[in-house]
Amino acid sequence: MDKNNVKISVVIPVYNVEKYLSRCLDSIILQTYENLEIICVNDGSTDGSPKILEDYAERDKRIRIITQENQGLSGARNSGMHVMTGDYFTFVDSDDWLQLGAYQKFMDVLQTEERVIDIFLFNGFRYMQDNLLTTPTITKIFNIQDWGDFTESHFKTIRQHKDPLYNTMAVWNKIYRTDWFRQYNFQFMDKMIGEDRLFSAQTYLSTDNVYVLEDYLYCYRKLPGSLSYTSDENIFKFLKIADEVKKVYIQKDFYKQSIFSYWEYLLREGLSFLKNCQIYLREDYLHEVRQRLKPVVAELDQERYKKDKNFQLSEDLLRLDADTLCKKYRSLHI
Repeated sequence: MDKNNVKISVVIPVYNVEKYLSRCLDSIILQTYENLEIICVNDGSTDGSPKILEDYAERDKRIRIITQENQGLSGARNSGMHVMTGDYFTFVDSDDWLQLGAYQKFMDVLQTEERVIDIFLFNGFRYMQDNLLTTPTITKIFNIQDWGDFTESHFKTIRQHKDPLYNTMAVWNKIYRTDWFRQYNFQFMDKMIGEDRLFSAQTYLSTDNVYVLEDYLYCYRKLPGSLSYTSDENIFKFLKIADEVKKVYIQKDFYKQSIFSYWEYLLREGLSFLKNCQIYLREDYLHEVRQRLKPVVAELDQERYKKDKNFQLSEDLLRLDADTLCKKYRSLHI
């Protein structure tokens, strides 16, 4: 690979985002680093998104459009990965945008580092869109210092991170080396909730060549109601992802090290989905959460467990009925 002529494939799943798509595309085509392959996967959009894509593709020949029936975010990303030809690749969600010069900062690092970079991780801003607010709020997303001291090297591993199931589990703040990635044939699990966590667990634990940059290069737009947790089908998908993440951690000999993070993951997501699911499903869903939570609690360091800030929530999830839990923790965000 010629480090002076690296092609970056940018995979953009597109589904009914006509209001935000132009800003996303503008932020990519105006990047100062220009050797890009921009793969837009129209995932069965029914609004004006396809026309916007066609207009941009006429203006910029780097844009390639794939049109398919709706397969969800995972299916769209998988379709883009299947056809990408870049030396490195990355994902951008179609309602988000990049800071100017984002890919040039990656290239500056790539061209000066002697070590191979399999995963390049950078920081991002969360742009909170609330219909009730005149001015959206912008907050920093990741605490990069959780990766430790950067004075000697920016190369880090997930095993060094304090909270391996949260701050680092998005995929839109990563750039991946294609040849390394294709050795493993990773794919997103179709039509799941939280599929980024499984994908990131698989990729992170397959390399030590992760370069971490503190710079804020990505703007993540959080929309109210952007993801529905209320359908009968969706609420149990989190549990499937949780099971698969645990399997990967055990397989990669990382489970014991990450058990407290995994426990908190079950608590946070378990309670969140419980509060948002249909009332008639709550007890069945809570039963499934408990089936997973009980063995994890039994494996925890009990002295540390009982002193943890989430101890009471954990105990309540194991003993209270669903309605009582939802009332008690109505306003809790953990």
